[in-house]
Amino acid sequence: MKALPPNLRPIPLRVRPAPFEPAYGLLGRLAVRHGYSASRAFVADMAFGIADFVHELECGRRLAELACLAGLAKATIAASTMVTDQAGILWIGMERVDVAANHRAVSAAGRVCPCCLRIDLETRDGPEVCRPHRRIWWDLTGVVSCPVHGVLLLDVCPNCGSSPSRVPTSPRHCRCGHDLAGLATLPLDDADLMADRYLVGRLGGVGASAHPLFDRMPLHDAALAMLRIGRAGLLGARGLPFRKDITEPALWAKMASIGFREAAPNES
Repeated sequence: MKALPPNLRPIPLRVRPAPFEPAYGLLGRLAVRHGYSASRAFVADMAFGIADFVHELECGRRLAELACLAGLAKATIAASTMVTDQAGILWIGMERVDVAANHRAVSAAGRVCPCCLRIDLETRDGPEVCRPHRRIWWDLTGVVSCPVHGVLLLDVCPNCGSSPSRVPTSPRHCRCGHDLAGLATLPLDDADLMADRYLVGRLGGVGASAHPLFDRMPLHDAALAMLRIGRAGLLGARGLPFRKDITEPALWAKMASIGFREAAPNES
C-alpha cells in the first residue's frame, strides 16, 4: 500500500459514519461539516496533495486516506463502497457486484430516495445539515426503487430537469439548490418491489431473501437476469427486443420482479 501523504492528519470536526454510506458520500458530509458547499473545494483547501481525490473515491480508491482524514477504520468505509480488487472484480463489502472493472453496474445519475432523506433529518443526531446521507444501493444500476419505503428513486430534479450528482456535499440538494427531501416519488405495488428488495437485501439494507438461481450470480448479473426473464414473462419472447437502456423505472421494477418470481422453483 502506498504511504499516506505526510501532511494528512485526522481533522478535528468529523461526522459519524452512516449505514451503507459510500466513501464519496462520507467525504461530502465532512465538507458540509466544515462549511463547504463542494467536496472538491474542501479537498483543495485541505491541500494534502492527492490529485482528484473525489474521483478517486468514486472509483473505490484512496479509502485509506479518507479513513485517516475521518478518523475511521478503512474497513468501515470499504464495507459500503464499490471497490475493484486486483482481479478486476467489483465488490461492496463481501458482496460481489460485477466480474468486470468497467463499472457498468454503477448508475451515472445520483438518484435519491426523498423518504430516506426525511428520515435522516428526523432521526439522526448532529448538525442538521450533516444528517442526510447517501445509500450505496442508490448508485446501483440494477436498483430503481427504495424497498425500505416502497417508492421509486428520484432520478430527475423537477426544478431544473437534470439528474442529481452522485458527489454533492449533501444528497438533500440538487446542483440547482432545490431541496429534494421535500419531494414525493411514485409508490410501487409490493409485488413490484420484490427484485429491488432482494438486491438491497443482499447488501443488508432490508430483510434478506434467498433465491436458488440468483444467489449464485454477482449482484449486477442477477439484476440483468431478472429483467430479461421478466421481460419475456410480461411481454413474451418477441414482445419487446431487450435493450440495456430500458429507462422507465416503474416498468423496470415490474419486469425485474416478475423475473424474480418466474425463476423461482415451483413449490409443490
